[in-house]
Amino acid sequence: MDEREYLSTAKIGKTHGLEGYVRIFSLSGETEHLLKLKEGRARLKDGRTVDVRIASVRLLDSDVLMKFDTFDTPEKARILSGGILQIRREDAPPLEEGEYYMADLFGLSIVSDGNIVGTVEGIGEGSQAPLLIVRKKDGKSFLLPLMEPFCDHPDFEKGSIELLEKDLLSL
Repeated sequence: MDEREYLSTAKIGKTHGLEGYVRIFSLSGETEHLLKLKEGRARLKDGRTVDVRIASVRLLDSDVLMKFDTFDTPEKARILSGGILQIRREDAPPLEEGEYYMADLFGLSIVSDGNIVGTVEGIGEGSQAPLLIVRKKDGKSFLLPLMEPFCDHPDFEKGSIELLEKDLLSL
């Protein structure tokens, strides 16, 4: 199955109660789509993935609680804690004009003066903007803040992002 078919949508928290519910923390702040989910997969802390069917979702104040079919006790559900809930693209909230999923940045080329200088291979968190982890052709990496004046907006049709701050290449 193509990894790009899945999007990370929520962090799976600690168990809640005696029926196997776990707390779910949306990565985007959107929670409405979580209430409608029927299935997905959990990427566990050790990197393994487990397909999950959602048996029940409920709200507790502003928290989302979710129960999975085969993880119906606190002991079984604890395995999922600390993992990431991933969903198929078609189950994700619709995007507004100009929005994109962070997962779509992976593999984009970083271009400077018409030449490919690297490829996005990861994303980190920065204080003001996401940080793209860019692997250069020589194998070295650099961090590229995903904001002007460092780079332009992603051009998904071309599969690239224009590097505006060329000094980052020498770091």
